[in-house]
Amino acid sequence: MRRTTVLGILLMVLSIGLLVVWETWGRNAVLLTPVLAASRDIAAGESMLPGDLSTIYVLPETVMQGALPPEESGRIAGRTAVYPLRSNQQLTAAFFRQEEEVFRNDQSIFLLPGDWIGSMSAAVRPGDAVRLVSASSGTEMGTHRVAYILDRNGRAIPAPDTSAGDLLERYSDRDPVESLEIVCTPEEYIAIFQYQMDAGPRDLIVCIQGGL
Repeated sequence: MRRTTVLGILLMVLSIGLLVVWETWGRNAVLLTPVLAASRDIAAGESMLPGDLSTIYVLPETVMQGALPPEESGRIAGRTAVYPLRSNQQLTAAFFRQEEEVFRNDQSIFLLPGDWIGSMSAAVRPGDAVRLVSASSGTEMGTHRVAYILDRNGRAIPAPDTSAGDLLERYSDRDPVESLEIVCTPEEYIAIFQYQMDAGPRDLIVCIQGGL
C-alpha cells in the first residue's frame, strides 16, 4: 500500500511537471513559430538597439514573408528603421538600412512609371519599404525602399514629417503622387520591367510593407 501511495505521488508530481513544461515551453515549441519583433514602437529614422528587439511566437500561417528568426537579431542591431514600426510587429531585413549607406554598391535608383501603378496609398513616403505585387497574377516582385516620390510633372515631392507612428496620421494634403523611384539592383529592375511589359498598364500594386 505504501509503495502504491509513493508511486501515485510521483506520477502526480511528474504530471504537474509535464504540464508546467508544456505551458511554459512545449506549446510554443510545438505549435508556434518564433520570429523577431520590435519590443516597442519605433519611429522612422531610429537606430535599432539590442533592447529594441524581442522574440514573439506566432502561428505558422501568420508568419510574414521574409520574417527574421530570432537568431538573426545581430543583423538588425545598429541598423536604421526606414519606416515606423509597431511594438510586437514582425520584422524583415527590408525594414532597415545601414546608417552609413544610402544604398549598396550593387544597387541604384530606378523609376516605377505612373502607368505601371494600379494602386498605391497616398501615405507612401521616401524611405518607406514597399512591396510590389501584380494585380493580375498575384506575383510578388520584391520589397524595395522608396528613394523619391514624383508628381505628374516628374518633379520630386518633398517628404513632410514622417515621425508619426501611425500611417493614418500622416499628413497627405499635397500634390498627388504619380510615380515612384525605388532602390534596387539592375537585375531586380529588369525583372520588374519585363513583367510590366507583359502584364500591361496599371497592373502594379504598391503596398507599404508591414501594414498599420
